[in-house]
Amino acid sequence: MKKKIKRYQAYNRSRKIKAINFNTQTATILFKVVPYLLHCNYQDLPGYIDHPDVPYGIYRFLPDKFVNMETFRRYFPNSTARSIKTSSPYALNPHIHSLKTIGSIGTIAQATKSDCDYWVSIRLEELGPHGLRLLEEKCRAIEQWAMDLGVEIYFFLMDIEQTRNNHFGSSAEEESAGSALKLLLKDELFRSHILVAGKMLLWWLIPPGLTEKQYREYVAQMAAKGLDMDGFIDLGYLSVIPKAEIFGACLWQLNKALDSPFKSVIKFAYLELLLRNDTDTLPLFSTKILRLVTFPQYLSEQEPPLSMAEIDPYLLLARDIVAFYQKNDSGNHDDDLIRDCLFLKALEGMRSQKRMKHHKKVMKLMQTWDLLPRDMGRILQINKWSYNELLASGTKVHNYLLATYKRLRWFFSTYAKETGLTITQRDISILGRKLFSFYEKKPHKIEYIRSLSRDIMCQTAITFHITRYEREVYFYAFQGKQNHDSIKQQLNMQIRRESNIITLLAWLVVNGILQKNTSLYLTKNFLEVNLSEIQEVAEKIIVAFPLVKFSNIAAHELLEKETITYALAIVNFHKLPVHHEKELHSSIISQNNYGEFFCHHYTTVTQLKNQFRLLLTKHFVSRWNNNLEVFTPPQPEQYYIEEMLKK
Repeated sequence: MKKKIKRYQAYNRSRKIKAINFNTQTATILFKVVPYLLHCNYQDLPGYIDHPDVPYGIYRFLPDKFVNMETFRRYFPNSTARSIKTSSPYALNPHIHSLKTIGSIGTIAQATKSDCDYWVSIRLEELGPHGLRLLEEKCRAIEQWAMDLGVEIYFFLMDIEQTRNNHFGSSAEEESAGSALKLLLKDELFRSHILVAGKMLLWWLIPPGLTEKQYREYVAQMAAKGLDMDGFIDLGYLSVIPKAEIFGACLWQLNKALDSPFKSVIKFAYLELLLRNDTDTLPLFSTKILRLVTFPQYLSEQEPPLSMAEIDPYLLLARDIVAFYQKNDSGNHDDDLIRDCLFLKALEGMRSQKRMKHHKKVMKLMQTWDLLPRDMGRILQINKWSYNELLASGTKVHNYLLATYKRLRWFFSTYAKETGLTITQRDISILGRKLFSFYEKKPHKIEYIRSLSRDIMCQTAITFHITRYEREVYFYAFQGKQNHDSIKQQLNMQIRRESNIITLLAWLVVNGILQKNTSLYLTKNFLEVNLSEIQEVAEKIIVAFPLVKFSNIAAHELLEKETITYALAIVNFHKLPVHHEKELHSSIISQNNYGEFFCHHYTTVTQLKNQFRLLLTKHFVSRWNNNLEVFTPPQPEQYYIEEMLKK
């Protein structure tokens, strides 16, 4: 037993070292400062809750050892928490049994923009409803403190007993759309977590291949033989998963893919690997990690033992999926897509890591396991790809996700009748609504492009070009810094053409192609439009409509009736003469609660006023409610226009 614990501790330490090598400062916050703040409650430290009943503190956590005085002073230079005159700010009776990360931290998939999800194991019977609310409040305050430092973290307070019984309520329910993920969520925790502080998971000491009954008997035997069970948390056991859960997970993962599709391909492929298995219950990848770390004697001849540094859950899962597609793929080359997406994910981390020695080790391992892309040189130059190349790759990823979903959808209408779905109709409605918001076409809707991710699509420079053809004026957006002559030789750099520049700007912003750091240029043109005016309107749109993160759209919003939540009106952008009250060109960009955007254009004052009236009466959108902005670019008739709109 001691040997197994030592092997696990070595593995956990190697995962932490990978995260430290990736970014030492971020790792210090994640593994030292955050648990420190959870362990104490002091008035001049982040996360302080002014209530005598606030629960805090982590079992077996040594605050002064984790955070030495130098680190403490670096982050909290003005705090008196560790003054000799201050009574101890630390918890006498800790309430957090275990603090773990779940996800990509400490793997090849970690990137600069990777957030960190913490699984906080608690006992609700110890906290009570009021204590739970106070601890959640403390966690939100620490999240905000970290966000202010540029580190995105989220806490999920999970009851140990409920987790053991596969009931995931609390804040994880919103994240996972409730019923869509149950055992798969536990599988991800088991195979990807890093123990930050507190008690080790008992799961690491339980041999694979047991039934539920055998697992309970084995746990009882360990306790009878003298194992200190209070030093561990028992979150249950996993050996197989019913296929009935996979459909909901597919639907959920497809929704997660809307923000950064290439990052979801491997998880989605894992679901197909599970569902296309011949048996009714499925072996989980967490079992493989368990064998590699603490039960190497259970490895088959096809699974040679690995060093702790080589055990990367993300990389190993990709290896299994590539092998699966090579065996089962009928000419679709899905294994090549897996390699491309894996390398793109690794590339995010490689660009931001300083220690090239670690990169070389990872690359060598990927080469050994046949995980490098066929055209690696081209992918390394992705920052130089044309917009059309980026779009083609994004479309390929979306097509894979949708085609895979269609291949698996048979389960919903056939297999589910025999076993029963584990996803509820409510969650099908929530997740389905997100898919419609992204893919559905509607009049005047600003359509989302099928990109690899909106971060990748963001352009460092965009040039606007205006032409006239058969009395129609067209507005073009080109990649890079161009001039009137270079554009003729750079037609492949064209991003989009529209007959209205407001529509073009809105489309670029909504799809993340134009962001606040994008430099804008304008070729010589025949209209009274200058670059500063385009820049000003672009900035207005960027501020009014931040990039939508579909995974963050609240479930209750998707169950509500569609309603407009914010609108931006741009009046007489082209500074056309206002000859009389009836004629006035304007545009309104609006966003609804489903994450959809629309752009409407008007030619008269009456039309614009009627739309303002409709926004107010139907959607409660107005300047008085601070969810409507009216922008009239500076022009000779600006005062006259504004007075007209007031009447």
